[in-house]
Amino acid sequence: MTGILRAFCTRFLSIATVAAALTVGFAATPAHAIVVPWSGAGSSGTDGAPTTNLGDSWKLFNGNMTWNIVPSPSFSAPAPSFFNVPGFNNSLGTFATAFQFTINSGVAGIASAQLDDVTTGQIWNTAISLASQRVTLTAPSGTELGANDAYSLDIGFAGAADPSTFSFAALWSDSPISNTSVPEPTTLSLFGFAALALMLMRRRAFTAI
Repeated sequence: MTGILRAFCTRFLSIATVAAALTVGFAATPAHAIVVPWSGAGSSGTDGAPTTNLGDSWKLFNGNMTWNIVPSPSFSAPAPSFFNVPGFNNSLGTFATAFQFTINSGVAGIASAQLDDVTTGQIWNTAISLASQRVTLTAPSGTELGANDAYSLDIGFAGAADPSTFSFAALWSDSPISNTSVPEPTTLSLFGFAALALMLMRRRAFTAI
């Protein structure tokens, strides 16, 4: 009877340990940014459309050689705007840590890009890929573009865009932009601890029998 009781207590404590480790692991997962896939065509449009309206706009400037985020299409020159003034939140947050821009048609390629968070003074990292048809900008580690932050975002083209055929796809999201997510190191260690506890639980239960 004592052996059975000891086995039961051991199993109970092991399960409690696993539950606690898993709970802490999930709690350690960091907050996520907004996820807003959007698109545009022509010479100007709304930031976030058709998914949502993030409160500012985009427009072609400099003889259609640059694409810029601006407060509104009425601006005749590039100017800093404010991110996500409406406070859009799709249950993932109101900030962003990555932006991706992909050309669909109407322009030769991407020559340069820069996102400057004016509020924090952070300049995002830039990576051009897909034969210069895509650019991904990511916030420096530990930083984010928060709602109402002043920022400038410009993309320079390798040639002038043709507004009659120009179109693109864009995405505000987490950093790095990926189809798969990698758990945080803390979460990984806690899951490892949970797995070890499960293994010990099975071994002790077997010994008790």
